[in-house]
Amino acid sequence: MANVTEVLVPAGEGRAFRVPKGALLEIVDVEGQQVADFISVIENDPKEWLSATHTRSTTLRLNLNVGDRLQTNWRRDMYEIISDDVGMHDLITSMCDSRRYKIDYGVENHRSCRSNFLEALAPWRYEEWQIPDVINIFQNAPIHPDRTFGNEIPTSKPGDKIVMRALVDGIVAAISACPQELNPCNGFHPSPILARVVT
Repeated sequence: MANVTEVLVPAGEGRAFRVPKGALLEIVDVEGQQVADFISVIENDPKEWLSATHTRSTTLRLNLNVGDRLQTNWRRDMYEIISDDVGMHDLITSMCDSRRYKIDYGVENHRSCRSNFLEALAPWRYEEWQIPDVINIFQNAPIHPDRTFGNEIPTSKPGDKIVMRALVDGIVAAISACPQELNPCNGFHPSPILARVVT
């Protein structure tokens, strides 16, 4: 019988949790139209992490497909995509941070994905400079013919999910239910994300 651990990531906040080798990680958009900024690190080796850059260079795409293997910065396969209800994710855009809200929107002290990850990874003693680039699950950033890319409301519906299998030992995954409500990336209304680890 499967063992299931659920981690609810409240709207605008972040959570971190372990994902054992061989486990399925389900990332569920609870209410729809919500981006899950996603990172993973190796617990006993802070020099290795899930790398959007290396994943892009391996898949030669700016999105994810079923069967893709997500790679670390050491070019190890970390996850394999098993199923996907949405088919629209983003491997380009950086996570939001306090400087973005201040510079682009004139807003001080806004929660951000960067601060969410820093809080979530505090038990593992991660510092801000160590937080790697994200893979933006459910983010709708279409590539236009002139090679610019958009920032549109996600197509994910309530309950839609992506499922991946962990391929290495020692993973600590972290998810930020992105707090951005000043542009369309979360449908102007941040909402929760559910992570489900099935072993």
